[in-house]
Amino acid sequence: MKYKIISLAAVVGMLLLAGFLAGSPSTGLARVHQHLTWEGPPESAGSVPEPEELSESAESVIEPEELVTHLPIVVIDTGGQRIPGNWIRDQSGVNLGVELSESGEETILSSVRVIDSGTASNRASDPAAFQTGARFRIRGNSSRNFSKKSYLLKLVDQEGKENPQPVMGMSAHDQWALYGPFLDKTLMRNYMWMNLSAEVMGYAPNVRYCEVILNGSYQGLYLMMETIAKGEGRVDLNTYDEGKPYTEYIVRVDKENHDLRDLNTFSNYTLRTVVGAEEQSVLSIVYPGKQKLNEEICAWIERDFSRFEKTLYSSDYTDPIRGYQRYIDVDSFVDYYVLQEFLCNNDMCSRSTYLYKDRLNKIHMGPVWDYNNMLDNYFTLQLDGSEFLYVERLWFDRLLSDPDFNQKVIRRYRQLRKTVLDEDYLMDYIDQTIAYLGDSIKRNYQVWGYSFDAGQLDVNERLTPLERNPKSFEEAVDDMKEFIRVRGRWLDRHMDALAQYCHESKAKVYDNR
Repeated sequence: MKYKIISLAAVVGMLLLAGFLAGSPSTGLARVHQHLTWEGPPESAGSVPEPEELSESAESVIEPEELVTHLPIVVIDTGGQRIPGNWIRDQSGVNLGVELSESGEETILSSVRVIDSGTASNRASDPAAFQTGARFRIRGNSSRNFSKKSYLLKLVDQEGKENPQPVMGMSAHDQWALYGPFLDKTLMRNYMWMNLSAEVMGYAPNVRYCEVILNGSYQGLYLMMETIAKGEGRVDLNTYDEGKPYTEYIVRVDKENHDLRDLNTFSNYTLRTVVGAEEQSVLSIVYPGKQKLNEEICAWIERDFSRFEKTLYSSDYTDPIRGYQRYIDVDSFVDYYVLQEFLCNNDMCSRSTYLYKDRLNKIHMGPVWDYNNMLDNYFTLQLDGSEFLYVERLWFDRLLSDPDFNQKVIRRYRQLRKTVLDEDYLMDYIDQTIAYLGDSIKRNYQVWGYSFDAGQLDVNERLTPLERNPKSFEEAVDDMKEFIRVRGRWLDRHMDALAQYCHESKAKVYDNR
C-alpha cells in the first residue's frame, strides 16, 4: 500500500516545524492542526481503500448505529422538513434563486448533537459534548450543485436566540459552515490550506474533520469550519455602536448577493471588478450586519474603501506619506498574493475574497476562504503550473507595479519556501493527514465512490475535459502532489521575473493617462 504511516523522525520533524510556525501574529494563539493533536493514530491509520473499493454506487449503506470513529460525529435531525437552499433554475439552466423552506423561510429549525469524546471510539449513541437547536440550510455557490451538500448552521437556544458553542475545540460562536468535500476528491484542500494559510497570515478559519449523520443517514466525511465573522477568535473587531458615523468592517468580493449590502466603490464603477468573461463581482458588507446598517454608515464604508482604491490607482501611489501604504496592512496583501499565486486559486479577488478594517485603521487582506477549486481543481480551467496567473487581478495589478511591494512578494515567497511552502513539508503534511483520517476515507467513499466515474456526474459536478477527473482517491492525491511540486519548482525558477511588472513601461499606463 502506497500510503503508510510516515516514520517517527518525519513526525517529530513536522511537529517541530508546526510548533515553530504556529504562533499567530495577530492573536498570539497557537494554530491547532487536528491531525497533529492525535496522541495515538487509530489502528487503521494509513489504510487507504483500493480504487476498486471506491467505485461502488451511492447505494452502499453505513448504518449510523454501527459507526465507530476517532473523529467527532455531528448528528443533525430536521424533523422531516425539506432542507432549503438548492438552486432554482429555469428550463435553460439559468439560476433564478434558491429554494425556501415549506414555510417560506431561508432556514429551518433543526437539532444538532456533537459527539466528541477525544477517544478512538466515538459512537452516535454516546453522550453529546453539546446539543442545541440550529437554523439550517444548504450553503455555497457552485457547491450547491453537488450531490454531497454543504450546510450553514446558526446555533440557537430554545427561545431562538444566538447560542454560541465551542465546537470541537474551536472558539465559541453561533455561526458555522459544515463543508462536504465532493469536487475535491483528496478531501484535503480546505483542511490543509486553511491551516497553512493561518500559519502565514495569522488567522484563517479554524477547521475540524468530522463524520456526519443527517436524518438517520450517514453522509460521510465533512469539515466543520468557522465562518468569516466578527468575534473573539475570529475577526476581532470592536462592536459597531449604532448611530456612530464610522465603524470597523468586513467586506467581501463575490457575486451579487441580496443577503448583503452591496457597495459602489471606485473599483466597481470603474469596472475593475470584471475578471475575464465572467460577470462583474461586487464588494459587499459582511459586518456590520444588515440589521445594523443605515445609508449613512454604508456611504461611509463606501467612501473609506474608495479612498484606498483611488490612492492606489493615482500617480503618486508609491509615496510613503500620501500613497496606498497609509491605508492598508501591506504585509497581509503580500502574504495573500504569495499564497493565491502558489495555489493557483482562480477565485482570487473575484469570488470568496474578504478584507477587513481594524481598530488600527488599516485595511487587511483576508481571511482566506474556500480552497475547493485551487491546485488545478477548477471546473473549466486546466493549468500546467507555469506563468504568473494573477498579476492583473484587482488591486494587485497596481500593487505589483510598485518596486517596493514587488520585492516584498519575492522575498516573502523565498522565505516561505523554506518553511510552510517547503516541498517536503507539504508532502509530509498530506501523508500525515491521510494517516490520521484512516478508515473515514473508505467510509466516505462507500457513499460517494460513484463520483470517481465522471460519466455518472452532472456537468456541474466534474472537471472538464473528462480525463482530468481522478478515477481513485490515490490518483487524486498523486495529482495534487504533482501539481504542488510542479508549481513550486516553476516559481522557484521564475519568481525574480516578477520584477518585470514594476518596470516603468508597465506602470506608465496609469501614471500618464
